Amino acid sequence: MLQRRYRLRSRTDIQQLFQEGKRWRHPLAVLVIRPNEQLFSRFGFAASRAVGNAVARNRAKRLLREVVRLHWCSLRPGFDCILIARQVTSQAAYVEVEGAVLSLLRRADLLSSESEAPQS
Repeated sequence: MLQRRYRLRSRTDIQQLFQEGKRWRHPLAVLVIRPNEQLFSRFGFAASRAVGNAVARNRAKRLLREVVRLHWCSLRPGFDCILIARQVTSQAAYVEVEGAVLSLLRRADLLSSESEAPQS
């Protein structure tokens, strides 16, 4: 689990992120980012009811959180980010979700260059 200061929790921060943020889409997830004035990045995770019941939504968010947790050291600081699960995320294997999230982070230029190879 990410430490509290690395989690996006404030309603106003989340609203600003959705209003002003830039979006990248993948069939398994959507990434929304916005620069912040802090020395670290903050993340939020969301799954709408379209993903499925509570079990499916929680599984989808767990998968997204785990990818970010494992690749945290490779992320550039100074951004607020939300990863939104899509309908098929809860049925996907971890490796597929990891590939999707890393692809989104690369497209958003949030990964440092030494993190191109996936960690095990």
